[in-house]
Amino acid sequence: MESFTSIGVNNPKKEACNKVTGTAKYTDDTIVPNMLYGKILTSTYSHAKIKSININEAIQVTGVQSIITGDYYLGLLGTVIEDRPPIARDKVRYFGEPVAIVIANSEQDAMSAVNLIEVEYEPLPVVNSVIEAIKLNSPLIHENASQYNLAVEDVYHEPNSNIADHIKIRKGDLEKGFKESNVIVDGSFSLPQSDHIAMETRNARAQILPNGQFIIYTSSQAPFSVKKLLSKAYNVPEGNISVHVPFVGGGFEVYILGRLRSICRYRSTYG
Repeated sequence: MESFTSIGVNNPKKEACNKVTGTAKYTDDTIVPNMLYGKILTSTYSHAKIKSININEAIQVTGVQSIITGDYYLGLLGTVIEDRPPIARDKVRYFGEPVAIVIANSEQDAMSAVNLIEVEYEPLPVVNSVIEAIKLNSPLIHENASQYNLAVEDVYHEPNSNIADHIKIRKGDLEKGFKESNVIVDGSFSLPQSDHIAMETRNARAQILPNGQFIIYTSSQAPFSVKKLLSKAYNVPEGNISVHVPFVGGGFEVYILGRLRSICRYRSTYG
């Protein structure tokens, strides 16, 4: 009887050859005739009120079909806490937050229009670290956090603070452990800001059929979350939404978050 084992054996991924030779087709590699393109204008401030958005010149650009701002959708979305508008309205809460989306016949037309949108901001105090975020007098990034709906049950927000979720993990007798320790090391540790570099840009392609069916192609590694969020946002039955994920160019955050949950006592903060 033939036996199988994967321990100590090199097992190449099935898609490895296609990826390293450049023949893998990601979501962004497919161009559909008559497809419209969207380009996002993002915030240049980390924390600021949006006083006005002027799209008068941008909407006149040849090929532009529409420009969408935060007033288009007044709800909030999120997979853990429903705290994020798809497009910022009233104020921005992080550098690079979407402020407007231009829909046009080509990427070039969309980008030309994005560069003509004028946004007037009123800068607000910023929070630059976790230490700053948890201070009692720290500027509140989400003033109405206690009113947000929870997408999951085990989230514990601390009122009037930037702490979105507070989880305590206790194992054994902490005080006894300190008393019996020969050496106690106390320190603060931090890592520089980083971002993983995937083999694929973040992108999505959507098609809405006459019968009300939605067909989504996305670079996401969580197609069922995409289906759930779109169903809630547009009040469409999940059965009417098909989400396809071709080759995925990278997936990191789920593993990292899982490790944090398992080994740390941590505070998840807004900031």
